[in-house]
Amino acid sequence: MRKRYLLLLLTLIFGLALIAVDRYTQELNQPLSEQQSNEADYYGETLLNWHYGVDGKLGQTFRAQRSDHYPLIGVTRFFAPMITTRDDRGQIWQVTAKEGSLKDDEQVIRFNQTVRIEPINTGEQTTDAMLIETEALTYDIREQIAATDLLVTMTGPGSRATATGMTLDVNRQRMELKTGVKTIYVPEQ
Repeated sequence: MRKRYLLLLLTLIFGLALIAVDRYTQELNQPLSEQQSNEADYYGETLLNWHYGVDGKLGQTFRAQRSDHYPLIGVTRFFAPMITTRDDRGQIWQVTAKEGSLKDDEQVIRFNQTVRIEPINTGEQTTDAMLIETEALTYDIREQIAATDLLVTMTGPGSRATATGMTLDVNRQRMELKTGVKTIYVPEQ
């Protein structure tokens, strides 16, 4: 009879030891899963994407030096992203930044750090070239509309303007400045 109790006691101790080991290993695995959620499931170097219009003509080109996709948060991060687009008049515009991101369920790219919007010279001499700079910008891929609520600086031949907030319709070449607009104009002589 004593052997049965001894065997039962040993089995109980062994079972408790297994439960303790299981709890210990679960605690170790939890930070690992958090770390995995912050890891990209894929990445790419030199990303290129072409978007053609209904008429079959090239409408937009998207490039990035690198892209990383994070599935648990549903975001793709881009390094050195650049969108090149053609407006209704045939003028080519370029949006560049140091970083960018795109949510999986949206068609809006968020550009961050040293964002620049500028027309690209297509061989023709342009006298009205303008450079628009800000620190963060959203760009709707379908509508080709860029927007920000941050400080915007625009420089062109003989002029400099600053404002807080902007909406730019690239297709129509129409810009709306929101608040605090200050302009300096020096006519060329």
